[in-house]
Amino acid sequence: MTQASIDLDSFKSYIGRKIEHRDVVTASPLERMSAWLDRDDSKPKPGDAIPPGAHLLYFLSTTRQSALGAAGGNPRDDLEPPIPLQRKVWAGCRMAFHRPIRVGEEIRRVGEVKTLSTKVGRSGPLVFTTFRDEIFGPKGLAMAEEMDIIFREDPKAGEAPQPQPQQARPAAPAWRRTVKADPPLLFRFSALTYNSHRIHYDYLYTTQVEKYPSLLVTGPLQAVLLLDLARRNTTSRPIAEFSCRAERPVFEGASISVEGIPSAEGTGARLWTSDQSGTIGMAASIRFG
Repeated sequence: MTQASIDLDSFKSYIGRKIEHRDVVTASPLERMSAWLDRDDSKPKPGDAIPPGAHLLYFLSTTRQSALGAAGGNPRDDLEPPIPLQRKVWAGCRMAFHRPIRVGEEIRRVGEVKTLSTKVGRSGPLVFTTFRDEIFGPKGLAMAEEMDIIFREDPKAGEAPQPQPQQARPAAPAWRRTVKADPPLLFRFSALTYNSHRIHYDYLYTTQVEKYPSLLVTGPLQAVLLLDLARRNTTSRPIAEFSCRAERPVFEGASISVEGIPSAEGTGARLWTSDQSGTIGMAASIRFG
């Protein structure tokens, strides 16, 4: 498949398309996420604010089983263009927190395709898509998130994914937590977020079809770990903004270091995940409110 065979014009009608969903903030998913994070949080009560990143527990996919692709990924209802590339890569996100989302509230999410573009890379054609979600509570806009997704071809027979440049982590993080990236960690997060993408739980598919060396640790999983790290170390400071970028794949089977350094002026922090070699998997930053 070449760039010419991807007719971007046929997908341009999706730019600006909006889909609305409603949900109710219940306590049970928050309890399960707290357990997954190994936290000692008290039982959530009506009116409690949910932690940053916990919005991923709501508005879960209702894609029919028969509509899942070979890779098992969930299309975003009628929002996601029918791009003819099977491999879907989460590349990064940006979150802005405006007001708390609270247990018991009815919330509304407006999803939108913000941008679409295409190019030909070393591995073949690529389609870059940015989705934007705005979540509203009873008092108006509570948070907004933009997610960058890359669509690409499956590797050809005998072809492994191209290695990516390595970025070494800073030498002396002020905040640090080590998490074992084993299959139960990946499975439980996929269950929490209803993510059926096979590269996070199906070892044979991941290694034989997509040619990765092992199961992949999801980008949103790492983002939640980074947000939690900031919360553990700055209990009195609300997070106003968070942005992250996937630098290199992180695979199960080894420990992940979740680390950070607060800024000198105390207004934010630099965060990252790294593997046992010290190579950064995800780089992030936060700004406090």
